[in-house]
Amino acid sequence: MGLFSFVKEAGEKLWDSVTGSDQGKKLETHITDLGLSGADKVKVDVSSDGTATVSGDGLTQEAKEKILVAVGNVAGISQVNDSVTTADAGAESRYYTVKSGDTLSAISKAEYGTANDYQRIFEANKPMLKHPDKIYPGQVLIIPTK
Repeated sequence: MGLFSFVKEAGEKLWDSVTGSDQGKKLETHITDLGLSGADKVKVDVSSDGTATVSGDGLTQEAKEKILVAVGNVAGISQVNDSVTTADAGAESRYYTVKSGDTLSAISKAEYGTANDYQRIFEANKPMLKHPDKIYPGQVLIIPTK
């Protein structure tokens, strides 16, 4: 549990003028549409400052991390408050905020010491990432433990 920061202006644009509970419902639909495991077990509330609170229980650590990142990588969300409990005690991943000029290979080299593990990062961030070359500055990625 904790508070994760995101770049508020970066990310997928899900809404133009909806507010409050409508944003929470749109985010819930978004994570369901991504096909994320456990999406049906969470509730999302968004405050006026762009903080999304994700609550629920019975998720795996992997599902929880993917849901938190999917919610945070939406334009207008500045922070995600993690109020999700997991059914397993899996190892927590690290997170990386993409900078201009980054590639998954370069991130892999910096995080793991070899560019060849970029596929590990790509797989950990599916289905939010559709292609290894499609990352953008401000996007937060899951960096799984090796």
